[in-house]
Amino acid sequence: MTREPKQPSPLSVRRRLLALLLAPLATLLLAGLVLDYAVGVRPVNEALDHSLAETAIVIGAYARVREDGTLLAEPPAAVLTFLRREGPRALRFAVTSENGALLAGVPGVPLASAGGNPAFGQSVLHGQPVRVATFRTEVAGRAIRVSVAEDVSWRESTARYFIASTLARDALQLIVLVLLVLLGVRQGLRPLLALRDRLAARSAGELEPLDESSVPAEVRTLVGALNGLFARVRAATAAQQEFVAAAAHQLRTPLAGMQAQLQLLENEPLAAPLRARVQALRESLRRLAHTAHQLLTLSRAEGSAALKSDFRPVALVRLIEEAVTAQLDRALAAGIDLGAETAPASVTGVDWLLRELLGNLVDNALNYTPRGGSVTLRCGAPSGAAFLEVEDDGPGIPPEERARVRQRFYRVPGANGTGSGLGLAIVDDIAGLHGARVSIGGGAHGRGTCVRVEFAPPPPAR
Repeated sequence: MTREPKQPSPLSVRRRLLALLLAPLATLLLAGLVLDYAVGVRPVNEALDHSLAETAIVIGAYARVREDGTLLAEPPAAVLTFLRREGPRALRFAVTSENGALLAGVPGVPLASAGGNPAFGQSVLHGQPVRVATFRTEVAGRAIRVSVAEDVSWRESTARYFIASTLARDALQLIVLVLLVLLGVRQGLRPLLALRDRLAARSAGELEPLDESSVPAEVRTLVGALNGLFARVRAATAAQQEFVAAAAHQLRTPLAGMQAQLQLLENEPLAAPLRARVQALRESLRRLAHTAHQLLTLSRAEGSAALKSDFRPVALVRLIEEAVTAQLDRALAAGIDLGAETAPASVTGVDWLLRELLGNLVDNALNYTPRGGSVTLRCGAPSGAAFLEVEDDGPGIPPEERARVRQRFYRVPGANGTGSGLGLAIVDDIAGLHGARVSIGGGAHGRGTCVRVEFAPPPPAR
């Protein structure tokens, strides 16, 4: 099984602007850190090296020759106290002769051989890394070497503190800059975001042109192109509606004529032997006409086929009264109790579409309700949200099938009705066009089906 290639993420102007602005800022932060280190840490290290060298020179200045001809390099007690202090900057020194003999200080202090005089170098003393300064001098013609070692951990901690404080300062500056950049980008993109929200809030049938005077000059051409597209879609939608209306008329007229002719033929005495076949043919023709009407309704109920200008206030009580009147004779002939329970409620919608929605719900209920059953239509607006409801006490729809019955041409397996499988699909499409939600549940006392269409509450008055 081949995997579908991953779709690239959509290009975002905000991300692009942020990337173009933040990348140079981050580069400047790193460059500033390096520069701060060069102009801050390095001079400090040089000053500390100079202090080590001066200490070695001072110790060397106390070297002299005893009366017995031996060398003495022991500094005064005050200097020794300073050199032998403990703490983060503890110093260790050693004075050695040219042949390496220890004249004073701590044995094992390494020599720095690189560089001039004094020389500096990195080494290890008693397992710890140290910085060493070595000063070479002569006393009465005898060469001596004075080495002073300092633990480098203090220097490293000082450098880390300096870098951390510098980085924190630069990071704070970067954060402030990023916030300013974000604010600037947000303010700059606000007209585009407002345009996006206006487009997203539009329904499929809302094709009025956008106001070009309220958009930035950079996207005015785009808005003009969108308005041109809206105009073409409006024209195509109007042409589609005209075609569907003409097709509905052209289909209904011959089908109605054929039904009338078959009804006349059924009443002819000469057609008595074929009456059963004529009745079956007339029923099939009725179902064909009903299916054609539903297909046309489904086409006209598409979201792109209904314009925003078609939406008007619709009283749900009137729709129920019309539906009961239209289906009363059929219900009486089938022995079904057709009734209504209404409360004042109105919605903003397309009148004929809502009439088709309710008509399909009633038609489905009558198709599947047995003789002696009942079908009840309801409407109301509790808490301001209007609803339409049709309940029957027929066989009902199993819970596992309630999601699938909304699919086009799907019928519950084993159903006894004569439907085409389009009724609830039409209901779902029309409800979606009106921003309503369709729920399918069981009827009262666990019998039958109850289909409820709940409309969104109207926006608060300004």
